[in-house]
Amino acid sequence: MNITFRNKKIIIFDLDGTIVKLSADWMSLRDILITRYREHYNEDCKVERISTCLNEVVQKKDEVILQDFFDIIRKFELKNIKNTQIIGETIFFINNKELFEVKKEAKFAILSLNTRSTIIRALELANITKKIDYIVGREDVRRWKPAPDGLIKIQKHFKIKKEEMIYFGDLKNDILTGKNAEIKSYYIDDLIKYVINPKSKIKKN
Repeated sequence: MNITFRNKKIIIFDLDGTIVKLSADWMSLRDILITRYREHYNEDCKVERISTCLNEVVQKKDEVILQDFFDIIRKFELKNIKNTQIIGETIFFINNKELFEVKKEAKFAILSLNTRSTIIRALELANITKKIDYIVGREDVRRWKPAPDGLIKIQKHFKIKKEEMIYFGDLKNDILTGKNAEIKSYYIDDLIKYVINPKSKIKKN
């Protein structure tokens, strides 16, 4: 795997499935949002994923209902937050970046479809809150992965070039997000393999 941290100033992670594993029944949440959408608009939401339903609300320019949906998602995510599982290899990498020849001044950021409250609480449980310099959660954009908006928001915040960023996630949706933003993206499994075996084919500085 041709991953390199050379010249990378910002290393970005997804949350669920990448840093931690949240304990949530996402299909049940989707059904709740579909029902609430029908109650509000007296029509069905064409849902492939949760973001699809939210996109419909955004198209209607209904910020009040959008905030209501965010609140539903937030409460649902936090309900079983104490059952969150830590992905040890990712945490080890974040806590020991110098072992992997990441530059000392490099910073960490989060781009996640989870709400900010969930992200913050999960980082607290993983004991890495102080390691993360910037967070983009569900509420912070109005177009969600695989749209590039979240990564572009991070780029603008740090005022850096796209080639100075790298993004890790666990789903194809994350890889597509990186592609759409023209930012290098990789599956977290590739990084985990490197943490376990530093002699694997990840390019060093």
